Amino acid sequence: MKKIAVIGGGIAGLTAAYLLGQRYEITLFERSERLGGNAYTLTTPGGEEVDIAAAVFGRHSYKNLCRLFKRLHIDTVGSFDWNPFSPSLGASFRSLDDGSGFFLSPGIASLISQRFAPLRPRNVRTLLQLLKGLKRARSLSAAGKMEGLSLGEALKEVPELSGDAKLIFVSCLCLISSMHCEDVLDAPAAFFLEKLKIYHDLVPPEALFSVFFPRNRTKEYIDALSAGFADSIVLNARVRKVIRRENDVIVVTEDGKQALFDRVVFGCNADQALTLLEKPTIEEKRLLGAWKYTDGRIVVHNDHASFPKRELMQGYTFLYRKSGRYIETSVSGSLWVLPGASKSMDLVSTQHPNFPIRQETILFDGKFRTPIFDFGSCSMIGELPSLNGVRNTYYCGSHFGFGLHEDAVTSAIEVAKQLGVEF
Repeated sequence: MKKIAVIGGGIAGLTAAYLLGQRYEITLFERSERLGGNAYTLTTPGGEEVDIAAAVFGRHSYKNLCRLFKRLHIDTVGSFDWNPFSPSLGASFRSLDDGSGFFLSPGIASLISQRFAPLRPRNVRTLLQLLKGLKRARSLSAAGKMEGLSLGEALKEVPELSGDAKLIFVSCLCLISSMHCEDVLDAPAAFFLEKLKIYHDLVPPEALFSVFFPRNRTKEYIDALSAGFADSIVLNARVRKVIRRENDVIVVTEDGKQALFDRVVFGCNADQALTLLEKPTIEEKRLLGAWKYTDGRIVVHNDHASFPKRELMQGYTFLYRKSGRYIETSVSGSLWVLPGASKSMDLVSTQHPNFPIRQETILFDGKFRTPIFDFGSCSMIGELPSLNGVRNTYYCGSHFGFGLHEDAVTSAIEVAKQLGVEF
């Protein structure tokens, strides 16, 4: 069997390794102490397992991920299984400036707590305004009138996306991109509108009915993907460089050891791949060098001091401040909403925290790298597949699409196909 080195143990690298393992001898190099990347199942002091980053997927938009789960026999639970008397997948928006809030939490306890405020005419109008604004924005984009505009500039052309409608819209984009608000507003409008067109089931109101979770957490599919080559996984790998020759590839680690392979697949971030390549091509420098990343802080804690009361913290809570054109927001997921979580669960997972968190309440404090989609990087997405096959090298990752699990899996499937393995 020919040998393939896979560098990167996130969902892209794992999917590529899983598929290619049917035909090739695989060695996977992961620089951290665990597999999964942004799929991270944390065990609480009480023994419960909770997903603190990637956890929710769209039934309609994640077609290849659903196919992968079916092959791996991963059981899922959807929002159609939601009990109206249990925590729901709603969204809460609370101002850190004055404590005011807008709560889209459809659970019975939440509705009673806020005296059925979501059903009041003003709030219904906000949701209708949001839907109308999205429709107008998509129409303008389809007509080519969003080309060259940043999202911030494009919003000026869509008056419906103002006030609370804009708050919901921009906050949801921060959620599904893991980007800061200023980066979202500076990104190409056409990119995000196309993303919303494809991943329409990740944002309200459709998200309330279409999203699903892995029933036994993301850990289950990470373990299932890696089971076939478990003895060939190198954790805490310190790859120093990758040397490509005419018919093979040499992976050199920091301790000077060398391993010979027939091919190499980079499932890591674009900038990391470029750093590892000895003598990258002009095209590799151009296409990989365009990408920037953010090290987004994620804190798992039970400090609820800055949050609304628990009944209103269902699903996601956006704690925000308004500063000029920006909405500085954190994104917090209520972990007790996850299927199977105990009623006593009180942990939240906060990304980009913008409020004080007491140290004694913190269970986990780490950083997750995610790509920044700006005008430079977005212009390269369509050309990235052209790098595959050149000098025995292949690439996959979420940056081959819109930055989500589905994009990572799809790009890995394409790499496997080019190497003779059908999915």
